[in-house]
Amino acid sequence: MQTILTKCRIKPGKEALAHEWMHFLADHLEEGNATLPDEGVYIETWFLSEEPEGLWMYTYTIVDDVEVQQKQFKHSAHTIDDKHKAYMKECVDYDNIVMLKPSVTLGDYSVFGR
Repeated sequence: MQTILTKCRIKPGKEALAHEWMHFLADHLEEGNATLPDEGVYIETWFLSEEPEGLWMYTYTIVDDVEVQQKQFKHSAHTIDDKHKAYMKECVDYDNIVMLKPSVTLGDYSVFGR
């Protein structure tokens, strides 16, 4: 099981679309939650942060295997993922993505039951 914090810069001029994207996800929680078991995801939390160099998106994820999760998402048959991918393509500056792994994790991962 892995805990990952991903930091992605939002392309300049796409800030309003990024906020729309987060509202879309919030308005479709049931559909979004239905995709998580297929990807081996336990927790997926999204943040937008206005920083001096622009808007950044952070994603905190607890997942069985991040590489498997990314492959599953890429080939997902879930309709919501098609919309999610379209927002990603429009908003995310793929030259400015950082994946952070924790230095220390406290807690009991057995609560996730997998």
